[in-house]
Amino acid sequence: MKTTLDALHKNAIRIRELRLRSLEYELYMVSVVDDLGQEHRVCDQQGSPLSFRSQLAAKKPFKGLGVAKTLLVHDSPYNEMIGVSHGKVDAMVVAIANPDQDYS
Repeated sequence: MKTTLDALHKNAIRIRELRLRSLEYELYMVSVVDDLGQEHRVCDQQGSPLSFRSQLAAKKPFKGLGVAKTLLVHDSPYNEMIGVSHGKVDAMVVAIANPDQDYS
């Protein structure tokens, strides 16, 4: 599912979890999980996924929205790069400070 920052600020979706997906060096995409457990990709008004150049920049638009939990999610292509099995490797998931707890 998709949502916009405007919809989030109008409380159309209550955020249980904010996920910052690290795609490559200094590039992050953001999704939110609502109270029903559904994940929503955060997009601009045209429906293109928003991207950010730092964790701080990715969290800033979510200040004041009462995010309960923030996770950094990183998929590693390491096994594929060195020729190891193409089987699924779980992403590294790390809890980080919520936007309202960040001192920036």
